Amino acid sequence: MTRFKLAVTLAATVLMLSGGSLSAAVVPLSDLVNGQTIQSGDKVFSNFKYVETGDMPAVGDVQVETVTDTNGNYGVRFIGGFIDTAGGSSSDALITFDVSVAAGANQAISGAILAANPAVFNGEGLASVTETFLPTIDDDKLVVYDFGNGDDKLTDSTTFANTYQTLSVQKDIILHAMGDNAAVTMSFVDQYFPQVPEPNSLGLMTLGLLGLLARRRR
Repeated sequence: MTRFKLAVTLAATVLMLSGGSLSAAVVPLSDLVNGQTIQSGDKVFSNFKYVETGDMPAVGDVQVETVTDTNGNYGVRFIGGFIDTAGGSSSDALITFDVSVAAGANQAISGAILAANPAVFNGEGLASVTETFLPTIDDDKLVVYDFGNGDDKLTDSTTFANTYQTLSVQKDIILHAMGDNAAVTMSFVDQYFPQVPEPNSLGLMTLGLLGLLARRRR
């Protein structure tokens, strides 16, 4: 293992141990690919698949951690030391999964947020993550990237035209090291799904408020 790869592995391990709150759940992606699910707040993540090429980590070397952003949106963090080194073409990691609202949560998925930490470069390179929501949504996608030297976009978000109880997600992580002895790595990718109350629950809430007002007027 090169010094660069060793440093990347150690950095990913530190992130896995220290990232997130003490109550966060961390599950190997290999367990999820084999049928296990992971729940983050009112979001349930299931039906995982993972395909890697080039220098990307094997499925057993990727961890999935539950996270919550400052706005209370629930999601997951993929920790893997995603990497590409010089020689050959780019390296690619494709992660697909379904996200659903937990039973009884009375919420609906209203959008998506994608974020990544700054890539680490040894020489020139690029890092990008593209996310789609096929086949449910065919006209929306998220993209984050880091081309080095401050040329980056590390957060992207969208609000869907409709709300959903279940959504399929495709996340494509591509890294490309350019030049002799070059290398590029991205330690983790974050994923959040904002939610709104279900229309039915809003209706019930409105009826309840109207009932309270009627009682007070009596």
